[in-house]
Amino acid sequence: MTTDLPRRQAAPRRRPLAPLPAAAFAVLLGLACAAPAHAAVEPDEPTADLTLAPAAQGFLRPGASLTTTLTVENASTEPIEGATATLSIGRTPLADRTQLRAWLDGTTQGVTLTPAGTAPAEDLAPGAQDTVGIAVPADHEALEGLRPGVYPIRAQLGDATAESVVVIEEETEPVGLVVPITAAPQSSGLLGAEQLAELTAPEGALTAQLDAVAGTEAILAIDPAIPAAIRALRDTAPESAVEWLDRLMVMPNDRFALQFADADVAAQLQAGLETPLSPISLEAYLAAPPQPDPTPTPTETVAGASEPEEELDLDALLDIGDAEPSIHWPMPGAVGPGVLDALRTPDPDAIALVPSDATTQGADGSAVPARGDGLLIYDAGVTAALDDVAGATGEPARDAAAVAASAELWFAGEQAGDAPLLVALDRGAGLTDEDGADDAAADLVDRLSAAVDVVTGSAAIDAQRLPQLLDAAPAAVTPAEPSADESRAAFVTETMESEKRIARTATVLEDPTLLTGQVRAEALHVLSVGWDGERSAWEDAVAAFRERTGERANAVGIEPPATVQLISAGANLPVWIRNDLPYEVTVTLVARPDDPRLDVVEFTQVVAQPSSSTTIEVPVEARVGNGDVDIELSLLSPEGELIGPVQTVEVTVRADWERIGIIVLVALVVGLIGTGIVRTVLRRRRATPAETDDDPSKGPDA
Repeated sequence: MTTDLPRRQAAPRRRPLAPLPAAAFAVLLGLACAAPAHAAVEPDEPTADLTLAPAAQGFLRPGASLTTTLTVENASTEPIEGATATLSIGRTPLADRTQLRAWLDGTTQGVTLTPAGTAPAEDLAPGAQDTVGIAVPADHEALEGLRPGVYPIRAQLGDATAESVVVIEEETEPVGLVVPITAAPQSSGLLGAEQLAELTAPEGALTAQLDAVAGTEAILAIDPAIPAAIRALRDTAPESAVEWLDRLMVMPNDRFALQFADADVAAQLQAGLETPLSPISLEAYLAAPPQPDPTPTPTETVAGASEPEEELDLDALLDIGDAEPSIHWPMPGAVGPGVLDALRTPDPDAIALVPSDATTQGADGSAVPARGDGLLIYDAGVTAALDDVAGATGEPARDAAAVAASAELWFAGEQAGDAPLLVALDRGAGLTDEDGADDAAADLVDRLSAAVDVVTGSAAIDAQRLPQLLDAAPAAVTPAEPSADESRAAFVTETMESEKRIARTATVLEDPTLLTGQVRAEALHVLSVGWDGERSAWEDAVAAFRERTGERANAVGIEPPATVQLISAGANLPVWIRNDLPYEVTVTLVARPDDPRLDVVEFTQVVAQPSSSTTIEVPVEARVGNGDVDIELSLLSPEGELIGPVQTVEVTVRADWERIGIIVLVALVVGLIGTGIVRTVLRRRRATPAETDDDPSKGPDA
């Protein structure tokens, strides 16, 4: 708790006041009646922020000494003089978690405390911070005879105070911890190389998650889309991502797989699906396999010649190691009796992981055992406290939050009795710090590790493995009826309709799953539980999915044709086939005229190249007659599905013009030839008499 600590100041000496003359008194009275001037503002007193945290996350065995750390920070611009810090302990335990939270918030009054120890605090310059250790020996009267429970403690330095608790525990509590291994939600089908490089870097979120659980008994809830994204990149995957995956696969922690992309199974069942969705195919995301060296030296072995490239089928891509099957972690609070029944109908062994406050027995904040019929229940209060630890910035704040989580854990264990208790970290825990900043990678490992250590690193906790929790006797716990998120269920219904449209378009591909697999993967990402609390961002992701789906459904089609003038008996009709997909497609162009004046080749097979328009020449022959003829153009996939909208091209037929033109041309040619012949004959006739008169061989008497 933060309070103000005033800086000590010596009181100024005051001199006795002399009597005022009557004239001076009148002047002062006039000034007092005049308009007031701006009063001088007293400078703010320097403040000290106090943070109190007992050692060992607040757990203390009976008869042991107590060690606490008081962090003093001068948040003002003025120095603070040193003083003596005092630690006091209440000998009456807090009754429940409500009293615990009120005490830690500083709103509890009238608590009797016993002074237990003191320690000097040094002078603090502006912005400086100091730690003060206050120890209480085991035989001190404040600790003597304390029975198991949660006891209030308070540190005081001047007028500033800070509250915390100490947990007296003589037995270990059986507690399991689930830690999600997930990435932030996205709308693409798989993480790309750049994203994986960032997430698996030394300060990346995925690296921090593995660092926090390494060497612990934490149970891992793994999104299989992450290993799939790394494996799909083959040799092009970032080195850090490959190392991260290798590390994940060899870790001994118990684990189970979340639905692909950590999708919300509850929304799918609420939409009426009989079974949760699963990926169709991830072939579209596979990088090309490495090619062997075509010219190896005689002493070299061709890469991959002796050992073929491992086939990356769907199961191989999604493998997370030895995992418990049939465990689902839906959106918190979304599982009711109907969803649970729908989940277990096709799979009687199915188990839903739900928070305690989403059950009828824990709706009032009470703790419930970890195992129920078809359920694993994690305590909502402890989970929230662990999230506070993961979001706390700075070691003092983390230590104080860890103590609060330990106290929450003690109360939950007491209510659960001898049955094991389950707690969890929420998805995205620690990715946003207590100041709300998303860029919180600098100390993410420390914050996540502190949250995990509350459960797995405490001597007062018997960390439970997943088989122990599953084998426990089920308690009578019933999920409460949730308020269904109709928008998510509606999106599932919309997705099913979109997939039908995409499936028709995909029949133009040699492997239709190249397209349908992408749509399913992206839909599951949009259904990710990670969008919880990010309504606006989720709606943007839905809008982007709709746009991409619409574009893919209409990615192949016939470009709108222009009117064609046909003035010859035969010609080729140009048709443009548009293919916006990144894959080669095969379609059949069907052309049907509405008038027998045209003969058209009805079926033409077309192989359209990726991301381009392909021009097809359709032979057309005109019969007798003129007029306007409409030709209906459509595309069929190899499976007979109609692809894209039907287009109509208007053809203006003027077939007689060609015959008339030929006759006219022939007539012109014949006329020209005839005219030439006539002119030649006439020229010769006119030339014959002249030649006779001029002949010198003939005499005058001839």
